[in-house]
Amino acid sequence: MAGALSSAIRRCDEVGRYPLIADIKPVSPRDGDLLRHRSPGELARALAGAGACALSVVTESRNFGGSLAMLREVASAVDLPVLRKDFLEHPDQVDETAAYGGQAVLLTLATIPPGRLEQLYQRTLETGVEAVVEVHTAEELKRALALCPAILGINNRDLLTLEKDSGDVRVTETLAPLVPDGIVTLSESSLLSAGDIARALAAGADAVLVGTAILQADDLTAHIRELFSAVRRASAGEFSP
Repeated sequence: MAGALSSAIRRCDEVGRYPLIADIKPVSPRDGDLLRHRSPGELARALAGAGACALSVVTESRNFGGSLAMLREVASAVDLPVLRKDFLEHPDQVDETAAYGGQAVLLTLATIPPGRLEQLYQRTLETGVEAVVEVHTAEELKRALALCPAILGINNRDLLTLEKDSGDVRVTETLAPLVPDGIVTLSESSLLSAGDIARALAAGADAVLVGTAILQADDLTAHIRELFSAVRRASAGEFSP
């Protein structure tokens, strides 16, 4: 049975909405403070009201300023699937995610040894917490596809540098066409303009995850609505910011 996150993405396609997962990340090692004194719950409600089909919450604390308390606050504030983004190391963290309200977890191949990856993925199948298996390279994609995941995430930036690299949507354009039909494909990071999003969708991504570009806007709702409008124009052939 499909999980909450993949179902939400597929429903967007069915009704002709753009499948946007809005990312709540307190701090970016590259861009600094992103919360700007706003509460995670307030942000979650604003993002849901603006049309996001799901939310993600960064819970890693040392580099990104997140926490499990933030995950719980966001999950309690909205009736949307919530993805937990962190460097998971132990299967018990999958259970922990569910206990704090998360319905999906990010499994980043670059940070997980092969043997541990299978353990983590198996626990997601046992608990019903959906796994987004994240890759950045063609070699990682081969490892990911061996799991037959429901959702595959393509990170346009290198997480091993804590996303301090510039990133490029060409990573999605290279890898997304290699993903078999039936696997929901998510393009993540470095999607700063409507043109970037349109390119990711044109390459085969079923959804996009956008955080920094939205969180830096003074008016989140207006920014997302204008972004949707601009993506429509860009998809018609105008790949410009």
